Amino acid sequence: MPVVYNSGMQYEPVPARSRRLDEIAEGLPQRASALTRLFLARTDLPLSRTETAVLRAVSIRPQRVTELAAGEGVTQPAITRVVNRLARNGWVAKETDPADGRVVMVTITSAGRELFDTVRREYGALVHEEMAALDDDDVETLARAIDVLDELIARLQQREG
Repeated sequence: MPVVYNSGMQYEPVPARSRRLDEIAEGLPQRASALTRLFLARTDLPLSRTETAVLRAVSIRPQRVTELAAGEGVTQPAITRVVNRLARNGWVAKETDPADGRVVMVTITSAGRELFDTVRREYGALVHEEMAALDDDDVETLARAIDVLDELIARLQQREG
């Protein structure tokens, strides 16, 4: 069993559950990014992972640039560059928030929605094709994992607000 030092500089065994939680915490973001990266590499879609994430976010509702940056874990200048690229391509529009003229709101355009719908369709088709090879137990495990992740996300969002 692996061990760690405690505050008294003595070895303590690391419980199996704690090790598994560490593995999951490290593995989830890597696996999600890998799926998206592999998908985008197999398509002719002219989008990066971050651009896709911004389109997804603004397809739900208009977002402040600061919200988009926080959602992607990047700086405001970095997300501004992404938004500007999307705007130059006609996929999003930048508007001033009527309630606060200092705030830039990003909205999806009809061309952006069409592109994002294409992304969703193609991604769904690719993943469906690959998952069709899984046995029924693995499919059920993945379906349950989605439910568990939704619960985890909801708890984390409650802590934010």
